[in-house]
Formats: sequence, C-alpha cells, structure tokens
Amino acid sequence: MSEAQASAWSLAAGLAGRSRVRVARFNGRRGRWEYPRTREVDLTADIPREPAAVLLYNSHGFCRTLALDVDVEGTEGAALTHRLVALLQRCGGSVIVDRSPAGRHHVYLPLRDGLSAVEAAELARAVARRFPGVDAQPHVTGAESGCIRPPGSVHKRGGFQELVTDLDTARRVLLVRNGSDVLGALRRVLSEEIAQIRRDQMALAAPAPVDAVDSVDALPLGGQRVLSERMARLAQSGAFEEAGYRSASEGRMAVICAAARAGLDFGGIVARMEDGRWPGLAAMFHNVSGDRHSRLGKELVKAQKIVAATPRPTSVRQCNTSAAFNVTRGAGTGRSAREIEIDEHRFIRRWRAVLAEVERSEFAGSRGVHVRLLLRALAAAAHQVGSRHVSFGVRSLSVSMPVDASTVARLLEVLRESADPWIVQVKAAEGVEADAYELRIPERHRGLAERVELPAGKVHALRPVFVELGAAAALVFEAIERGASSVLEASRRSGISRSTAHEVVGMMRSWGLVEIERGRLVARPDRLDVVAERVGAVAVVAEVIRRHRYERALWRAWLSGARGQETQAWWVHVLEAGPPDRWAVA
Repeated sequence: MSEAQASAWSLAAGLAGRSRVRVARFNGRRGRWEYPRTREVDLTADIPREPAAVLLYNSHGFCRTLALDVDVEGTEGAALTHRLVALLQRCGGSVIVDRSPAGRHHVYLPLRDGLSAVEAAELARAVARRFPGVDAQPHVTGAESGCIRPPGSVHKRGGFQELVTDLDTARRVLLVRNGSDVLGALRRVLSEEIAQIRRDQMALAAPAPVDAVDSVDALPLGGQRVLSERMARLAQSGAFEEAGYRSASEGRMAVICAAARAGLDFGGIVARMEDGRWPGLAAMFHNVSGDRHSRLGKELVKAQKIVAATPRPTSVRQCNTSAAFNVTRGAGTGRSAREIEIDEHRFIRRWRAVLAEVERSEFAGSRGVHVRLLLRALAAAAHQVGSRHVSFGVRSLSVSMPVDASTVARLLEVLRESADPWIVQVKAAEGVEADAYELRIPERHRGLAERVELPAGKVHALRPVFVELGAAAALVFEAIERGASSVLEASRRSGISRSTAHEVVGMMRSWGLVEIERGRLVARPDRLDVVAERVGAVAVVAEVIRRHRYERALWRAWLSGARGQETQAWWVHVLEAGPPDRWAVA
C-alpha cells in the first residue's frame, strides 16, 4: 500500500454516513462485482484487499455527503466532471473529486446538515437528468444499501481510486463542509429537473392502498409475525416510489400499518428506526414538522385502527404438515402421557448428543454440513411435537436449511437408504400428509449412547440470520455458543476449516454477534434477531414461506381436481400428471 493510497483512504470516514464499509465480491453467475450486506465490516484505517464501498447513510436514514458518480470514461468523462463541478461551485459548494484507474470520476459534496434518503435520491436524479452520464445509483438504492467506493479503495481492474483534489484541500472541505445555503441554491438551479421528476413519479406510481392486508405477510417467525419482503425493503431503503407509493407519507403509513399488523408497538418501531434496521422509515419522516416520535405515535394509533378494522389472515405457518402420528410401544403401557413425553424428549436429547460426538467425521465436506443441519432440523421438529416420530414436509424443513426443498428431499433419501441409518421412514407420504420418520441411534453408536452426557438447551438448525451469513458461520457460532473460546477451538468443534473459521469469526465480530472478552470469544445470541433484520434474512425467510404456501395451494388444488387452472410453465406438467413422489411430502 502506497502513501498516496493510505492518505486518500483517510478521507473515507469523513465521506461515510456511518463507520461501515461493504467489501465487493465477484458474482460469476451475473458476471459483475456486487457489494452484499453480508460482506459489511467496520471502517478502519486498514484498506480491504478487494474493492470496498462506504455506506452513505447513518442509522436514521440521513447522509453526510451527496455522492455523484460520473459513469463516463476518458476525455468525455473528464469534461462532464468539469461541468458538474463548475455547477456545484456556482452554487457555493466545495467538492472533492477522485478518479478510478478506468478514468471515471466521483464528485463528493460533503454536507454540514444531514440529507434524507428521499431528498438525496431526488437531488441525485435531478443532477443525472441535467448531466446524462452521471449515475444516481449510490443514492437511488436507498438508506440501507446506498454506498460508493471512496478515495483509496482498491479498483476491480487493479490500482486504486486516486484523489484529483489535493489532499490538504480535501481535508479542509471535509472539516468545513457545505451548509444548507448550498443545497438551497442547487435545488433552485435544478428546479425544472426536480419538478419533472416529481411529475413523473405522480404519473407512474399507481395509488397503492395503505392497508394492513397488502402491507404485511402474516407469518410467525421466531415467535413473532414478520413484515413482507416488500414492506421490509421499503422500511430499510425508503424508496417509496419503487414500492408503488406516490409520496413519502403514503410509504411511511404503509410501513407503520405493516408494523402494527406484525404486532410491533411504539417502542419496537422506534428501536428499529434508531438502531439502523429501518433507516428508510426514518428517512421518510424528513418533511415532518415537529418531533417525528410524536408524529409516529399519532400515525401508529391510526394504523392500529386500520388493522383492527381489517380481517386478520388466518393462515399461519405450521411446520408439521400432517396429522398427528402416534406409535404405540409396549413399554409405554401403564404410563401417563406426560411420562411418555418426558421419556421421548430424553431420547431425542440422547440422539442429539451421539450425533454431536460423531457428525464431524461422519458428515464431512459441504454436503455433510447440509446433512448435519437437516438432522438438527429433524431434532428440533421432534422436540416440537414431543416425539421421536416426525412428519414434517420438506418445505417446512427447508426453512431451517440453506438449501431448497428439492435438496432436502434428496438428503432425506440418502439418509434413510443408509445401511445403519440415523432416521427410518415409518410411513410413506399420502395426499397432503408428509413422510413420517423415526429418529434412530445407529447400531454402531449404541455403546457411545450409554456414555454421552445429555445436552441442555434448545437445538437449532439454521437460525434466520445465517440464511444470509452462511452455514459455516452458523456452525462456528454454535461452537462458540457452547464454549469454544478461540478460533482454533471453534474450528475443531464445528468441523469447519481453520481459514474459514477465521473468516466467519471476523465477519460475525463486525456484526456484533461475537465479541472478545478477556481474550476469549463470546457469542451474542441476543443480537441474532437484530442482525437478521439488518442483513435482510428475515425478509428472505418470509418470502420462502410465502412461496411454500403458494406451492402447497397448487398441490391441494391438484388433489381436489382443479387441474389446468395454473398457467405458470414451471408447474404445468405437475397439474397435468401429478407431482413426483418426492414432492408429495409437502
């Protein structure tokens, strides 16, 4: 790293909205570099080895810098940058300019007062309309994901983002920053473009209903109902026009209605606005006069009345897709139902203990990780019904897995066809009822079963946050949660390679899921739900459950003879011929 690169990177913190940076990853399937939320880390003096973009917005949905991306290379791009800088300077603005090795420029207008995501997106679009070739994307993506690669960042083609403005001037601009008078002058200069943008939004955005039914997916997840993917993204980004709303107030009311339907109270909504989970909702209060908490309270009361007057959806997620499945064993004669249930839970814990001792050697590799998580999901299901016999569909099991339902079906087939299996199929699927399985301790581990110590606490397959952070992170976190005090020990206990364990521990530390106390790693399970919302995992899981409902409805329709009514090409063959046996478990 050169001195020039380090000096340029030192400006990143002054341009960022919060001390976080997203490290790029090349998506081979899409053929482009992306900046996913799962690769978000703390912004420090150390420059990431891959391209990195600072987040422009703080947790309240306000940015400290208007960042404009001149997406044109060569002399034409330099001339466009010169015209853009000249306009900003006529408005009284002081700017910082950098240039990529490809010859494209970024123009930064540091601000003294915060600019909401809604206002920043409008200004960026207006500049892009005045100067074709300027990309408004850093602000259009919203308060949760708005980011830009700052001076000093590594470039995908090699080299780094170089300062055009001299370093001393750039530091002075960051120190003094630009006041509201500059923004006022810029809005006056761009008044025609802003007016046209607003007219376009009014013409294109259909009047979306502000009701609770459209705004929330009534799905219980982790003990609470969750917002639909659409409403969760709106709460995070603040991009109300993309969600179909004509104004920030309409979008704001839709989110509040969704929150009320999900059972969130005033404190729950405020907490999400303040800790960075819903910066978009915070940004949509930008034009509210007076205290936004007072306005939120009034709008929440109104939303609760709307929800109370709207019938609540009755469908809820039921993991067990079949009727109760009971097996009578002779040993249970004369015992109460409670005694039998206690004995069943004891067997399930013993089964878990044996599995924990041998799973790293029996199920190695990436496929083995998926098998381990599936067996955990079956154990969790068994505890839920209080029996070693479980009849949960592959879709229900896949919600707790990093793979889809068809892969779960294949893994179940592999497990049950083993010579000395961990599960035995005791009843085949029929109609809407799923396959029934019995948890079984393999004969080869009977001696171990007599010696193991029974585990306490809950068993988890894949908790929602790890749908985005990955299965390796889930297993390493579990190891730390169970007492692993170092990366080396977590690697050994989890069966994850040392290099991968180092990587995921660093990632989890950046999200506050793992901390170091007195030289020991400590897990923070209390932050799992917060981080799940921050990385979008809750919305992803909710969308999976919504899709599963749809597929189950199609299957039930086929069973009832309603064939040919569904026209999607991917399902036509199912309606005509019936699904394969492996799909009947849903």
